Amino acid sequence: MAYWNKKRDEDDPQRPEPPLNPAPSVQREPPPTSSFTARRPDEMTARSAALIGKSLVLVGKVSGKEDLIVDGRIEGDIELPENCLTVGAAGHVQGSIRAREIVVFGSVHGNLEAVEKVQIRRNARVIGDMRTARPVIEEEAYFKGNVETIRAEAVKVPPQRPHASDAAQRTPASESPQQPTLPNAVPPTGETRR
Repeated sequence: MAYWNKKRDEDDPQRPEPPLNPAPSVQREPPPTSSFTARRPDEMTARSAALIGKSLVLVGKVSGKEDLIVDGRIEGDIELPENCLTVGAAGHVQGSIRAREIVVFGSVHGNLEAVEKVQIRRNARVIGDMRTARPVIEEEAYFKGNVETIRAEAVKVPPQRPHASDAAQRTPASESPQQPTLPNAVPPTGETRR
């Protein structure tokens, strides 16, 4: 308090001072140990991806049924036929990649095959052939290889074959095609050669 108003301080009754260490009324959570923010439950049901971090090196074949983000290094083939693969800016993949969609920000040394789309983003580096329905190569991206555009695969319906009884009704026996016979072939039992 101010020294020039001593009389005023003496006239006021003493106020109770708050305790130095008040008891916490609300429990606080400890800070998360991860550098990533925690996901909310509604985000977990949305599309999430597995992550290979910057310090990880995987050697061998990688396959799965979820999206994958590679910020580390993979030496081997990657197969995600129904999902998206993203190679981050710090990511390196040495091997072939098969996925529904491929997005490259880092470097890939191997062939790329995607059903829907391959995107090679700015400052990315790809050495290998590419097969996809929609290739996208941005400016300032490095790509060395061949590009083959394929048609997006529609659902294939097998042709219906006529049943044997249907075929017999349609073609008379006299019009049925005969198999050619080879000159030195032995005829099946019960048949004679003409």
